[in-house]
Amino acid sequence: MSWYKFGKGLFTFYFRCFNRLIIRGRENEIPEGAMIVFGNHFSNLDVFLLTIAFKRQIRFMAKHTLFGIPVVGYFVKAYGAFPVNREKTDLTAMKTALRILKDGEVLGIFPEGTRVNGDKMSDPKGGIAMFSWKTKTPVVPVHLDYRRRFHFLNHIEVTVGKPIPAEDLGIEKGTPEEYKAASEKLIEQVYSL
Repeated sequence: MSWYKFGKGLFTFYFRCFNRLIIRGRENEIPEGAMIVFGNHFSNLDVFLLTIAFKRQIRFMAKHTLFGIPVVGYFVKAYGAFPVNREKTDLTAMKTALRILKDGEVLGIFPEGTRVNGDKMSDPKGGIAMFSWKTKTPVVPVHLDYRRRFHFLNHIEVTVGKPIPAEDLGIEKGTPEEYKAASEKLIEQVYSL
């Protein structure tokens, strides 16, 4: 059994037994081919909620500092994540993300770049729109709603939205400004779910 399947089973047990978990919109998952899954970022457990909500394995971008922590770094890598340095333009991470999509896999991104408490939108990065446009990959919005701040005996709702084709992002020339504007609209879609 892979670490991904093990982690998915472990956290499915945790969220189902010690929280009230509701998942809506599972039928919106694209069964095959490249797909970008993205959502709002509230907790370090968000990754595992997305893992539970989708049947297919998701390859997540994770902050590069996690990979330098003993034990944690091993499991993050074994889970299929890859590092990204959010403090600069990380060309290696960008190439890895593009390769994942070109291989027909699922890429997981939190466009806000860091955790955001409550329903206040932060400043999303333009990467998600760029990846979608360059590879013509549809994006699937997900809203994660924790009723309380702690993660035990909580009421958690995961809502998976309908796929948005790359052609609907309003990008014509592929400029940074277009990517930024498209990403802002995408994160608005997340919070409207």
